[in-house]
Amino acid sequence: MIDQAHQEERPIRQILYLGELLETCHFQSFWQALDENMELLEGITGFEDSVRKFICHVVGITYQHIDRWLLAEMLGDLSESQLRVWMSKYGWTEPEPGRILISNQEENIKPKNIVEKIDFDSVSSIMASSL
Repeated sequence: MIDQAHQEERPIRQILYLGELLETCHFQSFWQALDENMELLEGITGFEDSVRKFICHVVGITYQHIDRWLLAEMLGDLSESQLRVWMSKYGWTEPEPGRILISNQEENIKPKNIVEKIDFDSVSSIMASSL
């Protein structure tokens, strides 16, 4: 953990703010704030693609369909060709112009088997008192 004195320094404060924007899914605001603080990325290769992977993960578990313009904006105002690369990477399709099919979330539901272990002795007193 970073001590309070260092958290008030501008680079640390900006990094914490960017992290908060990602955690709260304010992706468009994240890209705007990042553009204003590009010096934070000096020497960090692959940062933007890592952020896009995170955003794609969130989109994948949240949406069934999404507007093409919104996805491009969420991923940092990508060009058409860049957006197609990310769509291909995640298997997303465009069945109708402007609407991207992410997945049918109903197919991704993971059923949970609930097993209750109640023995007769634990319920016999309840049954006897209800008579």
